[in-house]
Amino acid sequence: HETLKIMVVAGESGGHVFPAIGFCQELKAASGNPKDITFVTTKTEKTDFCISEEFSPVRLKVNKSLAGIVKYVICASSLMGRIRPDVIFGFGGYMTVPFIILGSFFGKRTLIHEQNVVPGRANRFLGFFAKRIVVSFEKTKTFFKNDKKVFLARYPLRASLKRVDREKALDFFGFQRGLVTLLVMGGSQGARRINEFVLAALKEGNYDDKLQIIHLCGRQDFDATQEVYQKLAVRSRSFAFLNEMHYAYSAADFVIARAGAGSLFEIMSFGLPSILIPYPYAAAHQVENAKFLAEKGGALLLEDAKMSASLFQGLLDIMCEDAMRRKTMATITASLYASCQNLTLKDLVVFERGR
Repeated sequence: HETLKIMVVAGESGGHVFPAIGFCQELKAASGNPKDITFVTTKTEKTDFCISEEFSPVRLKVNKSLAGIVKYVICASSLMGRIRPDVIFGFGGYMTVPFIILGSFFGKRTLIHEQNVVPGRANRFLGFFAKRIVVSFEKTKTFFKNDKKVFLARYPLRASLKRVDREKALDFFGFQRGLVTLLVMGGSQGARRINEFVLAALKEGNYDDKLQIIHLCGRQDFDATQEVYQKLAVRSRSFAFLNEMHYAYSAADFVIARAGAGSLFEIMSFGLPSILIPYPYAAAHQVENAKFLAEKGGALLLEDAKMSASLFQGLLDIMCEDAMRRKTMATITASLYASCQNLTLKDLVVFERGR
């Protein structure tokens, strides 16, 4: 029985790190041996605490100057020489580039994972070098010229993201029964514009006896968000970051969020209706992610430029008062997730064995 040594490389953002963690957990559950995995990422407070030490994390510092890039490539080559991985799996971000290119050059089995509908620049470039390209959306295949090496596979959610009993989830937040529960989140770093407009809408409306809110506002906005909620009568719990996301999803009746692929698949896996406000920059890739769900009726799509307190208030009123709409959207969302491909990243790595 051959034991594969796998090097997982992920950029610093949660959008890259979280699916990489999900894949590592999936692999460990299948093999029972986390020692075969080396998790390479950048050193950052945003995601450091999420990566288990059992996956032998290597946190590299990356300086984007010319000298820094040369030093990083030498470091990547040295690390690969020391670990001698059989498989190198890149999950996006510029820091994956030297690992995949070097891996390809030295005849290693190289894979890249593209989470979003529209691939990032690093993955588009690496598509020429990687032996396998793994995508989460069918439409993504059209962005790569050699479609014979492109595989559609299920997005790897973290093992902790399992539904818990709703009553237990409400108790976790100290919430009441009988109220509509809203989850507001802006990705791993929060989203200031979403925070501002949601809070402004809550100030203008009257949701005291209708709504209770779980608000993931990010570290920078935490104090200001807490201050606003202390002046409002609406029940709420604010978090700079919440590791126990399974409680939040299990308690929520609907979600307001950006449209990163990770957030989208998490929302879908819990069968939740949502209001999606795609991040308008980074080649606007979140817009296409949001359309996947919105065009089928599982989400409401709101452009970032069109956000306003009054518009948010109107959407909150609709989602609070129309239980049938929420139920219909939830059914669509759950069915879309159920129809996702059964092929997993673990299956693909096993498929690579001996090839």
